Amino acid sequence: SILHVGHDPEGDPWPLIIEDLHGNTNEVVLETGDMLLYESSKCFHGRPKQFNGEWYSSLFTHYYPKDWDEETINLETHYRIPPGWDDVPEETVEGLEKLVVVETSFREPSCEHEWCGTKDMLKWKQPAELEFGQVFSGDGKIRSLGLDEGEEL
Repeated sequence: SILHVGHDPEGDPWPLIIEDLHGNTNEVVLETGDMLLYESSKCFHGRPKQFNGEWYSSLFTHYYPKDWDEETINLETHYRIPPGWDDVPEETVEGLEKLVVVETSFREPSCEHEWCGTKDMLKWKQPAELEFGQVFSGDGKIRSLGLDEGEEL
């Protein structure tokens, strides 16, 4: 998850792009105090748009279900990143955008923001009517966490 601490108010929004488990490409703009939950180990994600501002601060937390056992964790890790994920084909395939691998990331130079998946993405931003104890879910609905005002999480 990402807890957005704050950012330069004079800067431009710096969206996170996430390809979800349903094949949708999502653009998420976080505001101060927003927390985004997503499966970062399974959902391709990044910030391909260049940052335009003086500062941007977030906290990242990583977790797994309390009932996971060592064997499951190792199996998940084994299948998470397939062997040869960074192999570069020797020949160009017609109709595919050029993909340039840079360390643990990539870019597609012929596309906007160097990520072709941004062409038809869904755009998300916290709705103004969101209140304490509520979440904005992936299906676009506001849901209650069942907390009372002042109750500790």
